[in-house]
Parts: sequence; C-alpha cells; structure tokens
Amino acid sequence: MVLKNASVFLENRFEICDVAVEDGKIAAIGADLGPGEDCTGLTLLPGLVDIHTHGCADYDFDHATAEQLEEMSACYLRHGVTAVLATLMTNPKDLLLEAAARCGSAPAPIRGIYLEGPFFGPAKKGAHDARHLTPIDGAFFAALDEAAGGNIRVVAVDPCLEGAEAFIRDLAPAKRVTLAHTPAGYDDAQKAFAAGATQVTHLFNAMTGLAHREPGLVGAALSGDCLAEVICDGIHIHPAVLKTAFKALEDRGMVISDSMAACGLEDGEYALGGQAVTVRGPRATLADGTLAGSVTFAWDGMVNLIRAGVPKEQAVAAATAVPAKSAGLEEVCGTIAVGRAADLVLCDSDWSIRKVWLAGRALS
Repeated sequence: MVLKNASVFLENRFEICDVAVEDGKIAAIGADLGPGEDCTGLTLLPGLVDIHTHGCADYDFDHATAEQLEEMSACYLRHGVTAVLATLMTNPKDLLLEAAARCGSAPAPIRGIYLEGPFFGPAKKGAHDARHLTPIDGAFFAALDEAAGGNIRVVAVDPCLEGAEAFIRDLAPAKRVTLAHTPAGYDDAQKAFAAGATQVTHLFNAMTGLAHREPGLVGAALSGDCLAEVICDGIHIHPAVLKTAFKALEDRGMVISDSMAACGLEDGEYALGGQAVTVRGPRATLADGTLAGSVTFAWDGMVNLIRAGVPKEQAVAAATAVPAKSAGLEEVCGTIAVGRAADLVLCDSDWSIRKVWLAGRALS
C-alpha cells in the first residue's frame, strides 16, 4: 500500500510526500514511491495515543470483560486513537486485581495500564470513591503489576501520603510516576520530582492552583521540566487557559481524554468507579456536581487545542509523540517513521477522520 501526496506529520512538521506500507509497517517515506491511493489535499497523522482514558462505548476498564474490551478498542480506533493505556481507578482491591489481569493481557490498541488510584488522600479525591482510597502499599502495587503481567506503565500517586517519596524511588524509572489528586504545594512537588516522578496528571484539576506567592503543583508543572497531561474537552479547562498552558509547556504538554464509559454516547445516567454519573451534553458529573472525567475522545481534544490557538504541529505532537514518550512507548507508536507499525489516520482539512489503519490494516 502506498498513500500518495498527503500532508504527512513527520518530526513535528507537515511535509507533502508518499508513505509506503508493507507487512503492517512503514516501509518508506518520500516522493514518487509508486502507484497507490491519491491523498492530495488530505492529512496523514500517526494514530493518536491516549494514555489516560477510563472507557467508552458504555464500558470502563475496571469492569469490562474480554469481549467488552474488544468493543471499546473498536470504538477508540474509529475515533483515531490507535494506542491507549487502560486506566484503572480507585476501587476495591479484589476488583483492581481482576481488572489488572484482564487489561494487562489485552491486545492492541491497548498497550498497558495506567493506575490512577488508590494511592490518594481524601483532600483532592475528585471523582474517586473515598471508601477505597488506601495508604501507600508497595506490596499491593507489586501484586497488581504481577497480575497485569508487568504491564502497568504509569502510576499516579499523591506525594503528600506517608511513604510516597520512598515509593516513587522504588518504582522509578521502571515505571512512570505521575503526581495526582493531591494538595501538594510547589516544594512538595519538587521533592517528588527529585525522587523520580516525571509528570503531572490532568493539570489544573484535583490539585493546588497557581498563585503568585505559592506556585502550587500547577506552577511546578508549568515552570519545570516534567510532562503534563491536560484534559482538552473544553469543560475541564477554558480554551484561553489551554492556549496559555501549552505555550508554557511547549513540548511537555500532552492531550488526554480522561474519558469515561459514556464517551461517544448520548445524555443519560452512567457509572464511573462504582459511582453514579449524570451526563448532560459535554459535562459528566457526580451527584454532588463534581466533574467525573470527560465524554470526549483524544481526537476531539486535539482539535479543541487547535481551535484554542495552539499551533497545529504542537497539538498533534501533544496527542501522539508526547504521550507515547510519557508511557515509554516512543519506539512503538506515536510517530510516522520507517520501521514503525503503520498506525495511521487520514483526515480532511477540517480534521474529520477519513480512514484509520492499525498495523497497516484499514478499519471499516
């Protein structure tokens, strides 16, 4: 297969060229690679990488069966997402162990697990169920990772918990550690980064904000060298703040969906982490009004970033190469390069999706 004359996203720039695919991999990139599908006027992107997503299509990763995981995977692919980390949240321990076993062995586009909870305190718990929050517990984490076949890639931690710094040191760099759901201030964040944490979870949400005398965790992320996840659904963060944040973050900002089971579905009553969630338009809330994840895909977040005024090159990288790097998947996905799996999305100039390929296989 040869895709001809598309505007191809290569190394943070767009270039008109051909892309040849053989045996599920990108075989060549250049001019005049032979006959093929004319993509003049279209844009070819790497498949998007969503490292923080709880679910879609009326299912979530905490509870989905193997068959439901297949349905979720198909839904992500239809929306241009060719790699995801199955994100597990605070739940009873036995449920988390079962979910880790199912998701840890799931095939592509699932590429591992993001553990968001239960190692949080109650102060900034957000939509996590306080009944199941737990102190730092290295033995339990080891059991979860064993159940997942070693495929937990990202671990979220409240650095204010007792034993958090030692826990971070034990995990890093084999596991990526992210700071989340925490009242941590600027100095607390610096200690956690020094211990080995490398990123911040859903910037601005469930954390201390930026103030001129206490920069908080937001200030630590914006002024530091860590990576930062950003929910770009237009609900969690105002577009003006999105533009400002990505200007400060440059190549450290990444798009996440933080989507829940209702993603892609109509308004109604759903669940997240065992709690009832009401969806009205683009907003999902618990009974007390707390935002409960998003109902948009990472593709929508990328487009929202562009519409907010973020350069398209930065927005695309933030939804592909940067999250792949954050999860240690940069040699697997997130870029278009010779030898890489042909996970690709072809779209129109208005960013509407035309076609998606996973490992060179076109999806209907």
